[in-house]
Amino acid sequence: MKKKLLVLTLGIFFVLVFLCVLLFNAAYVVPVLMYHSLNDNYNITKLSVSPGSFERQMEFLYKHRYNVIGLDKAIPYIARREKPPPRTVVITFDDGYYNNYVSAYPVLKKYNMPATIFVITGKIGSPGYVGWKELEEMADSGVITIGSHTISHLWLPSLNQKELERELKGSKEILEKHLGKKVDLFCYPIGAFDDRVEKAVKAAGYSCAVATNPGRFRPVNDIYAIKRIKISRTSNNLFVFFVETSGIYTWIKEHRDE
Repeated sequence: MKKKLLVLTLGIFFVLVFLCVLLFNAAYVVPVLMYHSLNDNYNITKLSVSPGSFERQMEFLYKHRYNVIGLDKAIPYIARREKPPPRTVVITFDDGYYNNYVSAYPVLKKYNMPATIFVITGKIGSPGYVGWKELEEMADSGVITIGSHTISHLWLPSLNQKELERELKGSKEILEKHLGKKVDLFCYPIGAFDDRVEKAVKAAGYSCAVATNPGRFRPVNDIYAIKRIKISRTSNNLFVFFVETSGIYTWIKEHRDE
């Protein structure tokens, strides 16, 4: 009797696992990873990851054959809700800190992993931020894509239309003039936007925009409200990092928000 009960329990368990896998595969969303600063302040702020931890994470992606793609390559998968190749992830950085050039760029080149760095143009060359020389080198590398994070990193919903257009169009024009490349990827400062801001981003000529967690009422296929996964000190644990990059975490967030 106990043996039959055990067999039945195991059977039910495997059926549930199978159904979960089918459901997960049908609703897979590309994990878009969000980094900020790479330094040793990770015990103070959640916006920092140690350089050593970042290198271990990239090595993990490389050794486990993850399909790391640029944000522009992920847009069709998100827009059409199509399932990408297994273990597909996107890497992004916010703000344009100088340590991105020192600690992230060499590792990404080593493993040939594309990433997008969203730059605050008003901070370029300021203490702690990347300069034009470094930006040009990275933009020409074939590994790094430079995106806009506005001029001043302001709360966009609070701006009037003229100020908003200056932050969006102005930063785009500055980057394109200096880098000699089209800049069409955008990141909302502090993840803040509303319908008016999203409309202005489209009008400014950007092909997509990333946020943090836009909320449960935003369509998951809205390429101007792309959700991202914040990588912080908890991701020092590679099992946690595995969960975050497997698509499972994104899938849970999508169903929680629907």
